[in-house]
Amino acid sequence: MAVWLSLVCFLAFFTSTQAVEKNLVPTQALIATAEAKTETMEADLTVPRETQDRLTNLIKTQKLPGWWVANSLKIAIRKAVADGVSPNTLVLLFLFPLVAALVAFSRQVVGVNGFGMIVPALLSVAFLSTGGLVGLMLLAFILLAAVLGRVAIKKIKVPYLPKLAILIWLISMAVLGLLIMSPLIGLERLLTVGIFPILIFVLLAETFIETQITRSVSTSLGMTLETIVLAFIAYKVISNPWVQAQVLLQPEITVVVILALDLLIGKYKGLRLSEIWRFRKLISK
Repeated sequence: MAVWLSLVCFLAFFTSTQAVEKNLVPTQALIATAEAKTETMEADLTVPRETQDRLTNLIKTQKLPGWWVANSLKIAIRKAVADGVSPNTLVLLFLFPLVAALVAFSRQVVGVNGFGMIVPALLSVAFLSTGGLVGLMLLAFILLAAVLGRVAIKKIKVPYLPKLAILIWLISMAVLGLLIMSPLIGLERLLTVGIFPILIFVLLAETFIETQITRSVSTSLGMTLETIVLAFIAYKVISNPWVQAQVLLQPEITVVVILALDLLIGKYKGLRLSEIWRFRKLISK
């Protein structure tokens, strides 16, 4: 009975909302204000006009000697950009394997214990969208909301997945409140953050909570910190204009070098740097 009553209430609310929306007529001033804000608050990753113009100009200024096997990717990139593909998307497609190689190196050679391969790689791209400082602030807020939310719902007697859904609801409401309050607390930069980096940060928060449940709080904190540091280093690499220019102007060399790095990392069979540091006294003897 309660379920049917809730369904009827929802349908009544939805119908009334639709009726109200039909009577709303936006004024020209409101439309102009919204358009101006949209133009000035572009997401750094999805619609970065200045970066896109810079990369497009790089493509246009590079001269090719003609059709040759070594220029096949360059020619394909120019064709794709001419057909409307964003050069930013192409750059990220080349840089994402580079980030994966950095993560593999950090785990195989250095000995960093992070949350797998995909999470730090996605975090680095999310930082590229938000900017380093804003991304770290938003990520810290989401992790704090996840911890406080887990404490708040700890005594709720429901299975794991519904409880996780409640936790994600709490995190979403906390982020919504932060975005609403951001102009009042002097954090207007948060208004430009898109949904993509927020979802990536929530993914890390979910992994953080799961690790707390399956292992321990200290292990979860350590792995989270290592993942964030690794992702931030990768972000600094892929946000470098010189690196972006090289992968776009020399795509053939880029794909070969990244594949060679992956193979070299896979061939490494020695002690990890963290293990060498941990057992340095035994090694010195």
